[in-house]
Amino acid sequence: MVKILTGSTKVLILNNGLVCPDCQNELSSYFINTILDVADIISMNGYYNDEFDEYNQELVNEFNMPKMNNPKVISQEKNKVKAKINPYKIYKKISSKVIGQDEQIKNIISIIIRNNMTDNAYVKSNIFLIGGTGNGKSETIKQIAKELDIPYVIEDSSKYTQEGYVGDSVQDAVIKLINEAKDLKRAERGIIIFDEIDKKTDNGDRSNVATTSVQDSLLKMLEGTNIHTNIGTINTEHITFILIGACEAAFTARKKRLTGKGKIGFSNIEKNKTNEYSNPNFIPQDLVEAGFKSEFVGRIDYIQEFKPMDKDMAIRIINESKISIFNFYLSELKKYKVNVVMNRDEVVESIASRAVQLGTGVRGIRQIVVEMFKNIFSKVIISDASAQEEYECIIDKDIVYDNSKFKLCKRKRQN
Repeated sequence: MVKILTGSTKVLILNNGLVCPDCQNELSSYFINTILDVADIISMNGYYNDEFDEYNQELVNEFNMPKMNNPKVISQEKNKVKAKINPYKIYKKISSKVIGQDEQIKNIISIIIRNNMTDNAYVKSNIFLIGGTGNGKSETIKQIAKELDIPYVIEDSSKYTQEGYVGDSVQDAVIKLINEAKDLKRAERGIIIFDEIDKKTDNGDRSNVATTSVQDSLLKMLEGTNIHTNIGTINTEHITFILIGACEAAFTARKKRLTGKGKIGFSNIEKNKTNEYSNPNFIPQDLVEAGFKSEFVGRIDYIQEFKPMDKDMAIRIINESKISIFNFYLSELKKYKVNVVMNRDEVVESIASRAVQLGTGVRGIRQIVVEMFKNIFSKVIISDASAQEEYECIIDKDIVYDNSKFKLCKRKRQN
């Protein structure tokens, strides 16, 4: 445990980055993000000892924190508290793969860690991620879950209908999580991602079993309920639910709100007194305007927008990402003794420009690069001489639009 003073507020940081409930109510996620920027702070053990002052002891008693020098408590808690986690290192690792979404990654890491470590269901937050396709939303969650060893499932929302109708029930997602976790208790700390959730808005028909009725079914799970399965009963109150969608209607609602044309429900006098109309971030009412039920939105504590991919971000993704498909293919060609000769800046810029035009984010980059190198790999791999010969592959920016534009030449051996 670490005690930190910020202004006039005393803050207790508990297990691996968890802020005590009292402090958390006051500081929200802002202070957590600050902690993620200071690697030296992230070294908590999660137990208190006898050296704390009177103020700390009062909080220890109030929140029933385990005492470090009590072997019985340690035995009881050892299965709940995971091996020491370094959120800063996790952030750095993930931000080296998902480029251009640094603040988004920090925020999501902090929320998932808090959700996973707290026993207070009231503190748990559900997350709504908004942004166009291919901007790293799903990949960010996958990477965080992998680093924290948390079971997760990603479900396509479009296949779900109201319980009792043809189609999958939202409870099937919980069953899949149990199968993924292979343990009920572990599943209760897992992550369920509902992708393309914006397909479950009302579209003017609030009785549709494939749209808003699904929101009603999800509502029970978001707020916490017992679900009976053939494996056993699972409680969803500690599962982190993450809803993902492009939500074009929410962008439209926010634009109208910021220009004073929205229907947020304030009178003209109230509009002048509130900051909601000038808030550049998404607010719950934007989601309501986009077709989500207010009760459903009320169970979502955190709304995060992912940046759209522009040309500069695309260039960074191609050049810098640890999971760059472009860099991976160049590395694979070297294994086949092929050295690619090119003006890298020109080729990368051409890939980035075309990917932005496609409008599918990182997926567009992948599609372009796979198509670019398809013929090269075919010629190298199928060639009988590929195992013995060394090659130079000469390409330029034209290959981005025509994958026949390359020259494969045998390299002269040096004596």
